[in-house]
Amino acid sequence: MEASQILIFGEKCMKNLFVCSFIFLMAWNVSSGLGQEDMEKEAIKKAIMDYYHEGHVKSDPSLYDQILHEKWKFFYLDEKGELITVDKETYKSWYKPDSLDPALRWETKFCYIDVSKHNAAVKIRIQNQEFGYIDYFNLMKIDGKWWIVHKISHRI
Repeated sequence: MEASQILIFGEKCMKNLFVCSFIFLMAWNVSSGLGQEDMEKEAIKKAIMDYYHEGHVKSDPSLYDQILHEKWKFFYLDEKGELITVDKETYKSWYKPDSLDPALRWETKFCYIDVSKHNAAVKIRIQNQEFGYIDYFNLMKIDGKWWIVHKISHRI
């Protein structure tokens, strides 16, 4: 093999090595970003299941303190189509452990979770054998913890 052929062969190897390295780094960056988003989605699911879902299951208002931000608001339309706004303390007053119906089997299904930095939007379907709701949440990650700051909902 002549020196010029060796030089051309070496240049091709270097070019291929550069292209492969570039592709590897790009793929690693993309997968690293998706991994973080997936971790945030799992943290959101866990918080909603541990506190919001279980608050319904146990009819325990203290659980909502762990997921509903102190400035949280709930908006819905009543039977007449009028907008109703509910604050956190009023909402919590609707739940009483001593009025728990143990026959109700609550189920929560996540329809979607969209995360963008410290903000997230979540749609869930929460129901039991008597009634259910579609809930839309806006969440914010504050001091390392996901909080529901806003909820709109309708009965299904």
